[in-house]
Amino acid sequence: MKLKAAIFYDPFCPKLRPDAYSVTYLDQLLALHDCFEVTRYNVASCSAKDIEADVIIIYDIHSSHHIQIEGLKNHPAVKYSYLNDPHQQEVKGQYRNGPPVHKLGAAQRTSRELELGTDFIICPYQDGYFQHLAPHLGPEAEKMLFWFPPAPSITRFPDRARPLKERRHRILGNGILHGGNGAYDFRKWAYSQRPETFYVKHAMERPDVPQGMEYGKLLCSFAASLALCDWYVVPKYQEIPLAGCVCFAQHQMDYAEMGFKHGENCIFVTKENYKRRAMEFLSSEGTINDTYFQKIATAGRELIESKWTAERFAEALYRHAQNQIQSCQAQGVSTHE
Repeated sequence: MKLKAAIFYDPFCPKLRPDAYSVTYLDQLLALHDCFEVTRYNVASCSAKDIEADVIIIYDIHSSHHIQIEGLKNHPAVKYSYLNDPHQQEVKGQYRNGPPVHKLGAAQRTSRELELGTDFIICPYQDGYFQHLAPHLGPEAEKMLFWFPPAPSITRFPDRARPLKERRHRILGNGILHGGNGAYDFRKWAYSQRPETFYVKHAMERPDVPQGMEYGKLLCSFAASLALCDWYVVPKYQEIPLAGCVCFAQHQMDYAEMGFKHGENCIFVTKENYKRRAMEFLSSEGTINDTYFQKIATAGRELIESKWTAERFAEALYRHAQNQIQSCQAQGVSTHE
């Protein structure tokens, strides 16, 4: 029998809407349904006494869904909370064409998790977790982390095995440039380089550019693309190789831990070497080096397919919860003790 799971989420969260510019977080949520026996999706306050579940997942990625779950701390289920953007600061405002929103800062987020009795925090960014959230969690911080990078669904990339020679032989630069608090500094520079980068404005600035559920089709039409962020392995780090592109990536420790190595399944770039490495790729069209770059693209795709998709995220979380429950049963203790 499958483990029973109750999932709480915010229906107004822009990243969980079908029309979101990125559906990665929505696809992760949907993938959970295929692994667990979901006993309820809940968007409103309730009593924990009414929750029948082995596992409770609070999928409130920005800590902005302020419902009350009375008695949750004492519920015997293994409890997880998904916290994205660990650097997030408190902000109050209003969603575009939606209700008011209040996102909590790091100290507020962690305080809420401790009050809820959260056993594990799902966070896609290890550095951010330990820098911003862990200091507020005390000695159990390392034990509480369930790390899994942002994981796109394999279903969004039906043309991912398309050979590079059948794609546009350019290095696509497509992503948000405004905001970011410095996280996009290298990205801004790289997107401005010509002829190395084929820059296409983000869908938020150019509505005719494919986004959301159609984004995979855009990536699969290019032979290469840029995954650049000064802080984290944002979804592009996974989407680009899954699309079968040669992934030109800014180095991140999480990416290395995922199994990415320069010249094997990605190309790591810096300001100092980007032009040279980009031109090596661009000049390879129709030459023997085509095979070299095809091997990189194929290896990157296969790595994501095997370990880092939304489907793999759900499977990993299920195994983790199953192990916790079995361990507690073997010790004869409640899962919340």
